[in-house]
Amino acid sequence: MFRSLRPDRFIVGLGALLTLALLARPGAAQEGRSVPDSVRQSQQSSSPDAARPGANAEGGGVEFTASDSLVIVTPRDSVDHGTLHGQAQMSYQGATLEAGTIEMNFETSVLEAFGSPSDTADARPIFERSGGSQGSGQSFTGKTLSYSLETRRGRVVTARTQQQDGYVQGDAVKVFEDSTLFVQDGRYTTCDCPPGETPSYSLRSNQMKVDGKWVYTGPIHLYLFDIPTPLWLPFGFLPNVSGRRSGPLAPDYGQDRRKGLFLRNWGWYFALNTYTDLQLQASVWSKGSFEVNPIFRYRKRYNYNGQVNLTYRRTQIGEEEDPDFTNRHRGQLKWRHSQDLSPTATIRGDINLATSTDFARRNSNNYNDAVSQEISSNLRYNKSWPGSGKNLSVSANQRQQLQSGEVSMTLPSLDFTQRSFKPFEVDQAVGEDQWFEKITTSYDLSVENSYSFSPRDVEQLREQGDSLEADRVAGIAWYEALVDREKYRTATGDDEPFDFSATHQIPVSASFRVNRYNLSLSPNFRYNSDWRISTVRRVVNRDTTEEDTTRTTEERRVQGFYARREFSTGLSANTELFGTFPLRAGPFQGLRHRVSPSLSFSYSPNFNAPFWGQTRPLRFANGDPVRNDQGEPIRYDILTGNRVRGSNEQQTLSFRLDNELETKRVRVDSTGETDEEKIKLLDFDLDTSYNFTADAFKLSDIGLRARTSIRDFSVRSSMTFSPYQLRRPEDGGEFQRVDRYMFTENPLTPVRLTRFSLNLSSSFQGEGGSGGVETRPGLQSGSRGGTSGRSGQGRPSAQTGASSSRRGGAGPQGYLDTNIPWTLSFDFNYSFRKPRKQIEGRRATLNTQFGFDLTPRWSLEGRTGYDFVQRELATTSINLNRDIGRCRCWVMSFSWVPFGSRQSYSFSLQVKSGQLSQLLRLQIPNSGQDGPLGGFGDRLRNTASGVAGSGRGSPFP
Repeated sequence: MFRSLRPDRFIVGLGALLTLALLARPGAAQEGRSVPDSVRQSQQSSSPDAARPGANAEGGGVEFTASDSLVIVTPRDSVDHGTLHGQAQMSYQGATLEAGTIEMNFETSVLEAFGSPSDTADARPIFERSGGSQGSGQSFTGKTLSYSLETRRGRVVTARTQQQDGYVQGDAVKVFEDSTLFVQDGRYTTCDCPPGETPSYSLRSNQMKVDGKWVYTGPIHLYLFDIPTPLWLPFGFLPNVSGRRSGPLAPDYGQDRRKGLFLRNWGWYFALNTYTDLQLQASVWSKGSFEVNPIFRYRKRYNYNGQVNLTYRRTQIGEEEDPDFTNRHRGQLKWRHSQDLSPTATIRGDINLATSTDFARRNSNNYNDAVSQEISSNLRYNKSWPGSGKNLSVSANQRQQLQSGEVSMTLPSLDFTQRSFKPFEVDQAVGEDQWFEKITTSYDLSVENSYSFSPRDVEQLREQGDSLEADRVAGIAWYEALVDREKYRTATGDDEPFDFSATHQIPVSASFRVNRYNLSLSPNFRYNSDWRISTVRRVVNRDTTEEDTTRTTEERRVQGFYARREFSTGLSANTELFGTFPLRAGPFQGLRHRVSPSLSFSYSPNFNAPFWGQTRPLRFANGDPVRNDQGEPIRYDILTGNRVRGSNEQQTLSFRLDNELETKRVRVDSTGETDEEKIKLLDFDLDTSYNFTADAFKLSDIGLRARTSIRDFSVRSSMTFSPYQLRRPEDGGEFQRVDRYMFTENPLTPVRLTRFSLNLSSSFQGEGGSGGVETRPGLQSGSRGGTSGRSGQGRPSAQTGASSSRRGGAGPQGYLDTNIPWTLSFDFNYSFRKPRKQIEGRRATLNTQFGFDLTPRWSLEGRTGYDFVQRELATTSINLNRDIGRCRCWVMSFSWVPFGSRQSYSFSLQVKSGQLSQLLRLQIPNSGQDGPLGGFGDRLRNTASGVAGSGRGSPFP
């Protein structure tokens, strides 16, 4: 017997120790004990490896470790055996056994492991084996474990093993060499409970077999804790594979006040192969509505991935005899595709098509779909040539306004670009570049074939008494007008659905530096050429009667190639100025002001002049020109047909001033070392321009924008000022802007505010316990970082680390610890316009999202908003969740949309995770105003609006 061996020395001498003990035949004779047959056979064998247990199997020998001692016994009247004590471990051919005590029979090669008297998870023996028929390992714990090194079979008493995301427990488990398990008095659950604790639910059977992808059972019974339920099956088979697998999809059930009882989203999932799957879902309502929703997904890593989502819904409300009977057939197609054809070529697509403008808002359960005002689709192919700087993009896109029904499409759009390059650059230049070597140019080609669908106002047609025409317009969808020119003419009143254009842009510029004055000069020239395949001709017809003369304008398109060429030139200059002020306030030292003024001048000629051929005079049918009130001939643009007024010559001087204020935070630690941190206090800039060729109002409005961060808040503001006076006309009426500067009357108020907007946003996060609070965005800091706090994003889980024991529980003195995990973000927007004396278009909205753990088991999330001008709450949703059971394997949730068109609530209780989460679920949904909470949300909103509007006037003047 050897005791208190050091593990490092013990491992090194273990092989020699066993050899001496088992092959010491003379010592055995002197003590008068017989040597076991296995030892005699080993001595007669010519191979020394035959003496080791399990040597007839493939692989190396057995590896032993123990922290306490090894005891080897060679009795005369029984087989030889050895015992390892204290954190014992034995490894053999991928199988590992860990326990407090391990016994080994040298004749039968059988291992037996026992835990310490304490029946805890750490004290129980652990058996692990890699490989198996499924290529995955196995791990068991139990009170006692037996394992044969020769047959690679074992038996575990009071066993527990994890199979994918479930756990199999049994009074006795037999393990075979192919990883097949036979379980006696077995229990299957997804609750990860420690040994000795009863899971909150389990499926129990006297006999179980775990073989490959399935768990087969005899008669199976559902237990809640140790209480049997009426749910019983004569046999069962449960999935035992991770990842995707084919199977049924559990439905949602409930009641809709207009469409009746429903079963929603039930169907079947097909895992077709490694790269594709198919999900067939259907929904039915008791009053005749139904929906079919197949979803096909495909994905190949590093190559392509995408999804096709097709929805067809029939909505039936009421009976056919009812006056308000509704029977609608609607559909929607969504296709998302992404593919890398090569390192330099890609295809990206996001298609979203609907047969009606309100399909998503009426039928989707998604919050963003409910408030969306438009849907869009795009498909793009991109090819680049990195070496030469060229890029080609071919795309098609579609945008649909849900309110007006307007649709705009581009079929297709082609863009080719050549990035900036220096055509006169010398490859191996010596010394400074010549002035012509600094010239930079690029090229951009844009080709578009656009389609616009803007239907006529149906209500206006009905008001005019043309109900038949209104019904015809309402019955034409945009995709029907796309392929039928007659329907397009009926719906929009236009003749030409498509507009083709090809635009070439060639900018040329250069940059010169005047170091003596810290000045940068950049002359520039731009040439544009716009190609079209048709132009517009307009003729005015006069119909003269004895009483009056009426004029009607006839417009027609003339087919033929037309190129519109334009150019502009300019010069810009910019510099930087710095100022430092020796101010000090606590740890903040100094104030640094950076000023970046820039001045630019641009020129373009009067392209409305007849010389350039962009406009034509408007004429009567007999050829006489049409003149305005001043007797001047009226001209129109031959591309758009719009009337042009005066000259469009540009001689504009633009000015911009960027400002940045910074300070420095200085900290001195206990060792005397100084830590400096730059902090940006404020960014603000202003700009304006002066057009020398304008007939009036040559000075443009002045724009001012400011950005800063005040501790945890991000503040952005923009203002527009007008330098012109307002005068009331002599005949009364509203104030009008006049071409007279304000400073001529009052130098103290040279400008007046015409537009204002303010955005205030922030995000907070509490880590709980002593973890502190993380805020965003915090102070904008330099390279040393800004705000303190943990860097994790999102609301932390209530089960994370040791801090979970402190969240919402008792503090060190037994008081309630209120430092619970929470998140809060809000966004406040306020804006108005003041073109004259009165404020117009005032808006003030507050949107917020919140989430926090009330206790370690309770969590609350929600989103809401409030319009201070309209005095009403925005769409609001509240979700309340609670983990149930000591092992937290059940979750209870309550969702509530208290008011609005999507008013509803639902309650659910289900298994938190695992294969049975969709089967073991209780859900009680409700839509509309029916049920216990019906109308309560509307009353709550009215109460909140009444409280907010109880005072006189608006809170935002």
